[in-house]
Amino acid sequence: MKILIIGGNSSVSRYLIPLFSENYEIITVGRRDCDINLDTTKPLASQLPDYVDTVIHTAAAFGRNTAEEIYETEKYNVLDTMDLCFQLKKMNVKHFIFISSIFVHLKDTSPLYSIYNISKQHAEEIIEYCLKRDEIPYTILRPSQLYGNDPAFVKHHPFLYQLIEMASKGEKITLFGKHGGSANYLHIKDFTETIFRVVKNGVFGVYDSITKTPNTYLEIASIVYELTNNSINIEFLRDRKESGQGFTFDDTIYKKIDFFPKMSIKNGLSEILNV
Repeated sequence: MKILIIGGNSSVSRYLIPLFSENYEIITVGRRDCDINLDTTKPLASQLPDYVDTVIHTAAAFGRNTAEEIYETEKYNVLDTMDLCFQLKKMNVKHFIFISSIFVHLKDTSPLYSIYNISKQHAEEIIEYCLKRDEIPYTILRPSQLYGNDPAFVKHHPFLYQLIEMASKGEKITLFGKHGGSANYLHIKDFTETIFRVVKNGVFGVYDSITKTPNTYLEIASIVYELTNNSINIEFLRDRKESGQGFTFDDTIYKKIDFFPKMSIKNGLSEILNV
């Protein structure tokens, strides 16, 4: 089987490629250091292979604030994805996998609501429209907040990694509310195993991929203090609103692929600290 991975340098791809490379032919596509380095001045169609069995789209833009970032995020996540969809039939693709985000469930009242989750929702709609038209089977996976020991995760979850660094040094941490907030942190190894099994078992559809329960920042900080043999040093500003966002667990995808996330938050944090 020949698999094309869009976003060959993404944090997801860096963990995904070793899983597939032993038994599958992998071709990576990206802006640099890939098998195919895209030239934005040339048509996409002229740069893609004539034939692949499966395409996994892991690339994404995360811009949030400036007009330029908002424009580029929508263009990269939506219009470029649409352009890719138009090429799939020409390549005789049998399965398209798109990595979306659990943030598509956010309401506009959420402090985390941004052009990122808006663009991911638009991309999902484009994929469903285009690929139903062309009768190409697809899978959309919506992971919750991914983490691991890859430095790329730091920029996406700065508060988590700041918390880890401060607690590992025994420094005092200030949290809001009763628990400091929470998030469904899903380890990258569990998520890439999920993608691997989706491809291997030919699972189609749209699925959330998250942890069973959110992890509170109080829990995370306490674990890091324990792992680094530091005394817990946390203060709470109880009059401040807790940060973060938890999501409702749905195990549909895990039942279909006969795999549930295995990495506990303690083991995941231990892995980061050891690196």
